Formats: sequence, C-alpha cells, structure tokens
Amino acid sequence: MTWQGGKLRREELSGVGFAPLRALAGPQDAADMSVGNLAKALSGFEKPVHVHVQLVSGADGETVEHWDVSSGGKAKQGAPKNADVLVIMRPETWAQIAQGQLAPYEALYTGRMRVGGDFTTAKAIVKHLTDPNAPYVAPC
Repeated sequence: MTWQGGKLRREELSGVGFAPLRALAGPQDAADMSVGNLAKALSGFEKPVHVHVQLVSGADGETVEHWDVSSGGKAKQGAPKNADVLVIMRPETWAQIAQGQLAPYEALYTGRMRVGGDFTTAKAIVKHLTDPNAPYVAPC
C-alpha cells in the first residue's frame, strides 16, 4: 500500500501474473448458473469441502445473496451451517472471476474479495480450479 494525500491506497498489481480460474461461466450467465458450475468443478476436489459464497449488492451492501457450494457438485441458495471457506464479493467481481477474466488472488489483494475460514483449503481450491493453460502462482 502507498500513502497518497492522507489516504492509504492499494497499489495496482499489474504484472503479478496470478492465474485466472478456468471459465465457469459465459458473459451472459447468471450467478446461479456460475455458482452451480463452481460446485461441479469442485466435484473432483481432493476432499469434501463446503464453500459459503456471499454476493453483496447495493451501495451500502444492503443485499446479500448466500450460496452453499459443496464439492459433491451441489450448489443451493442459502447460508450453510458449516463452511470450510467463506468468500465475500460483489456480483460483478464474481462474474469476472467465473469468466476467467480476473484471478482470485488479484481480486483478494486489490480488496475486491474477502476470504475467511481455512486458508490452506482456500488456496488448494484455487489451485484445483486454475486454468491449466495458465501457470499457477502461489500468493506466498
């Protein structure tokens, strides 16, 4: 981060080279379809996992859409009772990640996405879902 006129701002991460996910959605696909495709893509994950996806809308984040995504290939709307990983972002950010236009680590480091829960599992999920044509770069 850099100091700019009394405010801290995040530096741009151009050139970092984080790999995007393989495409889970097309440009016109709705969130329910892309989240469903995320569940299908997780079906080959190394262990059973639950991801809680929160899509936050509105100027003040007054609308939150909860999704329970399991590695068993199922995604349903609603908050899960237990989740290994929690991911919070705006629907526009999710659309860019699902279309393979924005790398999840880039979204995280630029403040467009928040992640909670088991970070080791979250990193393994990103590696599992990374586009095989792009070299995977670990964040640390």
